[in-house]
Amino acid sequence: MADNGGFASGSPPLDDNSSESGKLTPVTLSERVLTLFQQLRQPVFRYLLRKKRNAGTAEDLTQETFLRLCRHLRAERPLDNPKAWLLTVANNLAIDESRSDRGVTDLDESAWRQIEELRSDAKAGPEEAVLKRERLDRLHAAVLKLTQLQRDCLHLRAEGLRYCEIAGVMHLSISTVVDAVRRATVKLAREFDTKVSL
Repeated sequence: MADNGGFASGSPPLDDNSSESGKLTPVTLSERVLTLFQQLRQPVFRYLLRKKRNAGTAEDLTQETFLRLCRHLRAERPLDNPKAWLLTVANNLAIDESRSDRGVTDLDESAWRQIEELRSDAKAGPEEAVLKRERLDRLHAAVLKLTQLQRDCLHLRAEGLRYCEIAGVMHLSISTVVDAVRRATVKLAREFDTKVSL
């Protein structure tokens, strides 16, 4: 891929690394895309895996999402919030792909475990692993009782997006997103007999 140094906001962003002269050096398009890929690939992949319930499809759509990011930056279009932008593109790609794929079911056990393994970085001891597995199984059952909208909104919230960003990704009103997250939280709290402060 040719690097033309396309950037979102007129002047190229500066790298945090300073050269020997103490001046900041401009970041190339390739470096910026690579940095965003390293930082945001896992959240985009997890989101798509939950939406599509197929690791191969999720990986293909993740790659397409980052290809579109590269084209977007090369065209020197603005990119104020990369995570929200990438998840919006990923959501739209998943919707487009779903138009031809109507026979999808809920997450199977292996897909659920793959998602949760991606989320956990630390290795636990055998007893901790069994307890964690039991909690995850219970959570999985509770999450399956949520509506698709509640699951999607809750997942994006868990990825750190604000309500207004989730609304943009999902093409919904903010009040709809807030209500979906609130209802999901209340349902999960009931399943775990936990009080929720809203």
